[in-house]
Amino acid sequence: MVAEQNGFEAAPNGQGGGAGQGDGAGQGGDAGQGGEVIIKADNVSFFYGQFQALKNISVDIMADEVTAFIGPSGCGKSTFLKLLNRMHDFVPGTRLAGEIQIRGTSIYGPEADPVDIRRRVGMVFQRPNPFPKSIYDNICYGPRLVGVNRKADLDQVVERALKAAALWDDVKDKLGKSALDLSGGQQQRVCIARALALEPEILLMDEPTSALDPIATSKVEDWIRGAGMSIVIVTHNMQQAARISDRTAFFYMGQLIEFGPTLELFTSPKEERTENYITGRFG
Repeated sequence: MVAEQNGFEAAPNGQGGGAGQGDGAGQGGDAGQGGEVIIKADNVSFFYGQFQALKNISVDIMADEVTAFIGPSGCGKSTFLKLLNRMHDFVPGTRLAGEIQIRGTSIYGPEADPVDIRRRVGMVFQRPNPFPKSIYDNICYGPRLVGVNRKADLDQVVERALKAAALWDDVKDKLGKSALDLSGGQQQRVCIARALALEPEILLMDEPTSALDPIATSKVEDWIRGAGMSIVIVTHNMQQAARISDRTAFFYMGQLIEFGPTLELFTSPKEERTENYITGRFG
């Protein structure tokens, strides 16, 4: 990839934020008031060959909050999510214009290390994808790659990560069994624990419950609400966005239409397109 530097109830701890601009150059507005901006996107456009998938997106994402991306299929929300840990580097013919910073440092700058960025910014995908290994080895995979090899250290990593993902009590007596033998919801929490084992600053989640049943979905949502870390989640489920997120961004046709506190966006959207989407008039 070539980089060019240039009736909803919201989560209880949402804070004030700003709305995006209706012309598609979505802005974070006053999203930074009262907290730390952990991700800053400035005038970001993204291209697959000649096709422009994202158009002039600017937004501030706050630390220690859950930010939800909503919008119809193909609107650019997953594309933007994957830019945040440089996953598009593996796709030939792509191009980024604009800048994305994490804690004030450009992640596409000449000094940026993609491997380090992906360690700092973890990813959980739509379908559970545990490795065909034991539960223990799934969690240890990342730490071993970065040089953690002492069994005592790995034991601590596994326990800490599984507890953080609310899975330790379920699997502590069967860590040697294949992760593929677990239920779908447990497999997804193994994937969450695997990402947490590297102690990322940010966790990206691309529709992490869309393949799960309601009970498993509830457990993952409970974890997200109580995680106390910076999480950005793509979801097609607007009720889910309202339940778990502090702020919500509405994407449409590659544009960031509106961004702000979740309760405000769902109950009094500033943009007509946002209102039409959340009321089911399109999408």
